[in-house]
Amino acid sequence: MFATGSLGKVRQLKTSAGNFNIPTEVTDNREHIGRYADTLESCITNDYSPEEFIERCESEAIPATQITLHKDLYRHLQQLNADNKNGVWARIIKNAFAPLFIGSVDYIAGNPPWVNWEHLPKNYRDSTKSLWDRYRLFALSGPKTGMGGYKKDLSMLFTYASVDNYLKEGGRLGFVITQSVFKTAGGGQGFRSFAYETKGEKWYLPPLAVHDLSAFQPFEGATNRTAVLIVGKKRRAFSYPVPYTVWKKTTRSKIASELELHAVRAATGRVKLAASPIQSPNSPWLTAPQRALSGIQKVLGPSAYRAYEGVNTGGLNGCFWIRVLDKRPNGELLIENLHDVGKLKVRHVQAVIEPALVYPLLRGRDVRRWQAEPSAHTILAQDPETRKGIPESDMKRRQPKTYAYLKQFEGEPEKPKPGTLRGRSGYRQLFKPSDPFYSMTNVGPYTMAEWKVVWREQSSIFQAALAGLSAQRVMLPDHKLMMVACKSRHEADFLLGMLNSSPSLLAIHAYVVSTSTSTHVLSNVAVPQFKDTDSAHTRLAELSAHCHAAAQREAEQELTELEAEIDQGAANIWGITDAELQAIQEALTER
Repeated sequence: MFATGSLGKVRQLKTSAGNFNIPTEVTDNREHIGRYADTLESCITNDYSPEEFIERCESEAIPATQITLHKDLYRHLQQLNADNKNGVWARIIKNAFAPLFIGSVDYIAGNPPWVNWEHLPKNYRDSTKSLWDRYRLFALSGPKTGMGGYKKDLSMLFTYASVDNYLKEGGRLGFVITQSVFKTAGGGQGFRSFAYETKGEKWYLPPLAVHDLSAFQPFEGATNRTAVLIVGKKRRAFSYPVPYTVWKKTTRSKIASELELHAVRAATGRVKLAASPIQSPNSPWLTAPQRALSGIQKVLGPSAYRAYEGVNTGGLNGCFWIRVLDKRPNGELLIENLHDVGKLKVRHVQAVIEPALVYPLLRGRDVRRWQAEPSAHTILAQDPETRKGIPESDMKRRQPKTYAYLKQFEGEPEKPKPGTLRGRSGYRQLFKPSDPFYSMTNVGPYTMAEWKVVWREQSSIFQAALAGLSAQRVMLPDHKLMMVACKSRHEADFLLGMLNSSPSLLAIHAYVVSTSTSTHVLSNVAVPQFKDTDSAHTRLAELSAHCHAAAQREAEQELTELEAEIDQGAANIWGITDAELQAIQEALTER
C-alpha cells in the first residue's frame, strides 16, 4: 500500500517497504517522471553505480540537479534489490505519480483494492485519515462513530477520491466494489451519502446502476461479495429508487473468470430490482421489485420489541456445551462435554454434576421456521442480574461438582493460555482476573424468559421460531441465534407470526446480508406492541400457534393454508392493500 505526500524538495511515497523520497524536480512533468522511473529500473537491473545513474539521467535530459537526493533514492532501491525484495518499485513510483497528469475525464473504470481499514499498515491509515474525514466516510451516528467503529473498505475511499479528482461533471465512473457497502449498517453508512463537499461546493454521486454478482464468485479463489457500481457526478441531488440487477447462475458448472461476456450471460440470469434506503438516506439499501416497494415500505420502521444475541461462552463452547448421558436417582447428571465443537478444541471429559445450572441448548441447526428443538445442553453458571459468573464461594457451597468440572478448564491465572477458561478472548476483554473464571457474555434477565422468539444470524432464508420450555427448563439460544423475550406465549406467537409473514420476510431479505441477520431486524421491521384487547393481534397469535403445531406434525398443506391467513392478518395490521400484498408474495416467490 502506498500514499504520496509533499516534503518541500521531495515528494514522499509511503509503501510497505518504507518511504521513498522522490525529488520534486522530476515529479512536475508526466514525461519526466515516466523516463525517470524507467531509467531507475534499467540502471538497477544492470548494476549501475549511483554516479552512473546520474550520468544516465543527464543523457536522457531528465532534470537531476538535486544530486544528493537522487543518489539517496537510488541507493534505497539498490538495497531493496540486494535484499532480494521484489523489483517493481520503480514502476510503482511511475504509477503513483501518473494520475497527477491525467486531468479530468468523461469515464473511469476499474477494480480498486478491497482492503479492510484494520488490515492497512498504520502509516497508511494515518496518512489517509484526512481523506476519510474529508469525504465523511466514517460512521455518521451511533456509539461506534469514528474510524475504528465499523469495518470500512479501501474501495470506498478510492471511489470518492477518483470521482473528486479525475471525473468531469456529467461523467461516469464504474468500479467493481464489495456488495456489502450497500447492505451493512455501519461500514457503508458514510459511503451511501453519495455526496461530498470540496472548496465550498456540494457534489453528488448519483448511483446510476448496480450489478450484484454476490450469488456466485466471479473471481477465482475469492469469496468476496462482488458488485459493480456505476455513478455519475452532478451538482444537484438525486432521488431513489435506483436500478439494481442481481446476477444468478443458471448452470451448475463453474463460471470461469476467463469467459467472455456473451458466455457469462448465457450461463446466468438477471433479476431487475429497485434499490432504496430502508429509512434515512444513509441507511442500508432495500432491494426488491419496483412493484413491491410501496408495500414493503409500510413494514419498515423501529419495532416495539428488542432483540438480543444469544449466550456467548467467550470462545470455549467445548467446555460449556454438554451431552447428558444419564440421570442418577438423586437427580444428578452424568455428562460429557462436546469437546470437538468450535474453533478451539478441548479435552474430552465425563463427570457427574448437579442439574441446577444445566439448560437445554439451542444452536443454529436446531432452529427452523416456526419451531425450535434443542439438540444438546449447556452449563450456565452466570448471574443474569450482575452479568458475571455466580460467585465462586456460592458455587463451591451449592454446586461443588459443577464447580469441580469447570475448574478442570480454568487455566493458569497468571499466564492464561488459549483453550482455557481464563484464556478466552471474551473473558480477557470484558472481565477482570478477579471475576469468576467461568463468566460469559450476552446473559441478562431476558435470557431466562420462559417464552422467546429466536432466529438464526446466518441463514439464506429468514426463519423465526418459538422457544418455550423443554422438560420444564428454559431453552438457552447460543450466540449465533437472536432472541426476543416475551411476557406470554400469546405475545410470542403474535411476534412470531408478524416476523414469519411474507411482508416481513421480503423486507428482511431485501436489505440483509444473509450472513448477518442479527438484532437489527427489529430496528427495521415495525412490529407493534402486542395488545390482548386487539382482535387483529389475538387472531394473528392464534394462527401462529396453529402454524407451530402444524410444523411439528409436518402437515405441509395445512401449514401453507395457515401461512396465507398469517400474511393477510399481518398485512391488515400494517395497512398493506390486497394488491400490495400480492406484489409482495409474488416477489418473495421469485426470490
